[in-house]
Amino acid sequence: MNKASLYNLNSSTSIITFSGVDASSFLQGQVTCDVLSIAEAGSVLGALCNPKGRVISTFQLARNNDDYLMVLPNLMCDIVIKHLSKFIFRSKVSIQDSSDQFNAFGCSDKLSKEAEQILIPTIKIPIAHTPNLTVLIYPEECLESVKLSEHVQIEDNLDKWQQLLTNACYPELSPATSELFIPQMLNLDHLGGISFKKGCYTGQEIIARLHYKGSVKKRLVSYTCTQQYQPGSDIHQLNIDNSIGTILSTHTEDTTNFYGLAVLKLDALQSDSLILRNNIKIFIQPTEYALD
Repeated sequence: MNKASLYNLNSSTSIITFSGVDASSFLQGQVTCDVLSIAEAGSVLGALCNPKGRVISTFQLARNNDDYLMVLPNLMCDIVIKHLSKFIFRSKVSIQDSSDQFNAFGCSDKLSKEAEQILIPTIKIPIAHTPNLTVLIYPEECLESVKLSEHVQIEDNLDKWQQLLTNACYPELSPATSELFIPQMLNLDHLGGISFKKGCYTGQEIIARLHYKGSVKKRLVSYTCTQQYQPGSDIHQLNIDNSIGTILSTHTEDTTNFYGLAVLKLDALQSDSLILRNNIKIFIQPTEYALD
């Protein structure tokens, strides 16, 4: 029997629950995605922005009965809760870190019919329009049955999962990269993470102006190179003073090969490779979705 690999995301992922009669309207006024369009057990990619339109964090927002579950990197959980709590005022909404009530697993395989019938997740979240790349959310009480299932193999090492997300050019922010980018720089307009038809939300004026009257000067791409760069660091071409972009993430295959995501100026993307300072060569990988 070929077992599907499930990547245990509980060490890297947090889940925030928004509950209360005003949960949907509260979120609708704060995030880039159309909260009111999410069907039961459905999900959508989105971003939380500051008033200048800079992304504080990206996330997947899923509807679970009358509640909303925000799935995001665990390093961003407290930052997002603290930020959104400032805007509750008289709204009847509760914001709670409920990571201990759910389990998140990454999956890149098509589950067998037997596995789909037995391991039915509460929420199934598609990632970056990539076939079979999903995050599966299960309630805490189902953890043992998932782990003991003969149809799947649980992977605690997340190196392969990070590579899958990088190949899909899927943006996740950290404290080092929070509030550096407009959503379009992270390709959220191509990934369905921005609604241009919904009403006002924090940062909406700047994001909409760029969409209707401006042009995006930088885009998110994946890269490989032989030097490790820290997230949030600027990168420069050889003999050029101005930065050509910013590193969003970095991961390693071994001690000499590195890969990750970077937000680069469009004119820097005309070449498959660039020579950076110290003669480091960085190779630009095309996105799996169109950027036109």
